Amino acid sequence: MLTTLTRNWRILILKGILLILFALFAFFNPTLTATTLVMWFAALIILDGILTIIAAIVSWDERTNNWILIAEGLVSLVMGIVLLVVPQVTLFFISIAIAMWFIFIGISRVFSGYRLRKEIKGEGWVILGGVVAIILGLLIFVNPTLGIGSLMYLIGITALLVGIALIFIGFKFKKGHQLIKEKIDSIKEQHQGS
Repeated sequence: MLTTLTRNWRILILKGILLILFALFAFFNPTLTATTLVMWFAALIILDGILTIIAAIVSWDERTNNWILIAEGLVSLVMGIVLLVVPQVTLFFISIAIAMWFIFIGISRVFSGYRLRKEIKGEGWVILGGVVAIILGLLIFVNPTLGIGSLMYLIGITALLVGIALIFIGFKFKKGHQLIKEKIDSIKEQHQGS
């Protein structure tokens, strides 16, 4: 799993940047209509799904549990497409769909962070991002009739925190990727010298 993440550090950083941009959009436009919220959120989670599936495919030979990433990517992709195709769904159903997505993604991130705990330092950021997503999902699920402004602020705060966590972890994995590459080059040089 660590090799996969170090290879895909750019995708983690890109996802983090996209989440932060979405958070800023949510903060500066809290009075959006429900349809506009759905369209932007749908686009975000479709992109997240595509990037997650790409990360799983790129590292297919290195991982034994790619099904977790594929499932996460497919859930995001399907949820995003459904929200894009039917944006006029009532705010109640939109809130429930968003809550379920946050809970699913949060559980997936907590699971990934837990698996990384012996491999890297800073796995707490991945777990924190997952826990925050689960909490937001539960808050929305318990009170799906939140006003659109409140919902946008909650989603914005969560997107901001998860985005920062992903960027932090992405840069950590970039450093790890460079160290792994240097070790491999060193071993190759030693092997060629023998």
